[in-house]
Amino acid sequence: MGARGFWGLVLRYRALLVAALNVLLAGAAYYLAFALRLDTFEPWETHYGRIFLKTLPVLLVIRFGLFLAFDLFRGLWRYVSMSDLVTILKSVSIGSAIFAPIAILWGAGGKDFSGTVFVLDWACCVLLLGGVRFAIRAFRETFSPMNEGGRKVLLVGAGDAGELLLRELTTHQHLRYQPVGFVDDDPGKKGRKIHGVPVLGNLEAVPKIVDREGVDEIVVCIPSATGTQMQRILDICRETGIRLKRIPTEGDIIRLTQIRRVELEDLLERQPIRLEQERIRADLAGKRILVTGAGGSIGSELVRQVAAYQPERMVLLDWSENSLFFLERELLDHFPDAAFDLVVADIKDEERMEALFRDSRFDRVYHAAAFKHVPLMEANPLEAVKNNVGGTAVLAACSRRFGVEKFVFISSDKAVRPTSVMGATKRAAEMMLSVIPREETQFLSVRFGNVLGSRGSVIPLFKKQIREGGPVTVTHPDVVRYFMTIPEAVELVLQAGVMGKGGEVFVLDMGEPVKIVDLARKLIRLSGFRPDEDIAVRFVGLRPGEKLYEELRVDREGMKPSSHEKIWVLNGEPPDPDATGDGIDALLESTRLFDELAGISALSALVPDYDPNNPRFRAHLELPAREMNS
Repeated sequence: MGARGFWGLVLRYRALLVAALNVLLAGAAYYLAFALRLDTFEPWETHYGRIFLKTLPVLLVIRFGLFLAFDLFRGLWRYVSMSDLVTILKSVSIGSAIFAPIAILWGAGGKDFSGTVFVLDWACCVLLLGGVRFAIRAFRETFSPMNEGGRKVLLVGAGDAGELLLRELTTHQHLRYQPVGFVDDDPGKKGRKIHGVPVLGNLEAVPKIVDREGVDEIVVCIPSATGTQMQRILDICRETGIRLKRIPTEGDIIRLTQIRRVELEDLLERQPIRLEQERIRADLAGKRILVTGAGGSIGSELVRQVAAYQPERMVLLDWSENSLFFLERELLDHFPDAAFDLVVADIKDEERMEALFRDSRFDRVYHAAAFKHVPLMEANPLEAVKNNVGGTAVLAACSRRFGVEKFVFISSDKAVRPTSVMGATKRAAEMMLSVIPREETQFLSVRFGNVLGSRGSVIPLFKKQIREGGPVTVTHPDVVRYFMTIPEAVELVLQAGVMGKGGEVFVLDMGEPVKIVDLARKLIRLSGFRPDEDIAVRFVGLRPGEKLYEELRVDREGMKPSSHEKIWVLNGEPPDPDATGDGIDALLESTRLFDELAGISALSALVPDYDPNNPRFRAHLELPAREMNS
């Protein structure tokens, strides 16, 4: 039999061999207990020999049964941990407690029997079972081939997360990682070792350590690091020319597959969001839910998060068949038990929407479908009106007619003092929903700013420009925007959805606004380049409809806190229902007449704060006044 055949046989009967070895170690421990107590390695030559031989089989049966009950035969010894040692202690202690009275009453016949033997047996059994396991792990980690020739890794943060990652690195030898050391700003840790890996210095010493040790990768092992801390780490490490990676956030299990590059989101000051999970679950579980714009950035994330709350059925509606195709593949992979239908349709199609609502009888509607690209909507204003206002009106009417309990409209910070058609249509839709009588359906709007990584955001464009060598184009050096990540925006949408009673406009706490030029420069650094040296930053001027800064409310609206610290409620004077209804009718009539001038005028009359910065719209708005004065 060759070596391969031998090891194949060992693997085939591995469980039996492990069981036999454990029982053998238990027997050896009992023998050592007698030998140590009697000071002889031939205890059977004493009057205790008969007791030893008589009670040994009983002890082995008890040990075997408890080893089996505590699953000691299944663990991989090369991954042994303190929890395994605790299991051994429990198993051996219970076994000794059961065995001691049997040995005294039956094995020794009630005669004098030294209790020291039981104590020594317990100690020897724990030492042998645990010692063999830890010896195998120590040998594997000490002489593992990954300690030579692998990619050299410097770990930032010598805390609990760093120790856990180090253990992962040392046990995955096939990945060929070689930890060269830690850096940590705690001066008390310098010179100390964790599993034999030294703490080489503080964060400021990273460039020198990288040069001296020939480091290939840097991994940040601080799951709780804030955006400011990550920015400092990036600033220090960027001169090394090595891209950063980081472990998952707090609460996640650390695995090598989860180590990822530092992304722009890591540099923003975002506090973890506290959700009322059970309240959301009660609101969504077992419900029939429609998500419009389901293939988009916000819509698809809504679908993912809603699916986790186990609704009865989801209908995913979008005009883009490609977006729905890819969303379907993702759902089948990650939510195989989710019940959902894909609908390719236009929200402006009244007959199609009416049939869909009649057949599906939705409980909840999350309306994320919209035209959102500001310059494109400036060039096509009537299409923005038809889709963002007309489409919302169709969905709202169907929701009332067919008993939808709650309708959640995804709005935008561009609806505040809008300078663009897109923003003005969002505000018009907010106003329309807020004046609908509170009968069976509760209508509410959720307003937030830009989301990082969405298809319409600047981040994908910046990344593309960086890949192509630049320049990275920014509209204006002073332009600022509010930003959230897509998942946290959707989390707060779901939270606001359970809080609404109808008619509210909820505003999400977006934190502090961010300068777009700062965002561009951070992204260039994260990509391993120097802004304005390796990659140029070029200012190209504001585009039609854009403004320097966005707002989440106007002064006269005011905001009051809600029951959630990240969500506010607008507290301004509600719009007049009659005037709003007439304004919406005039606005939609302009789309039926294909009259752009009438549409812009109606939009301006309906949304008093609408102040377009598009020159051709300003001319349109001035035309009626000139005619009246003539």
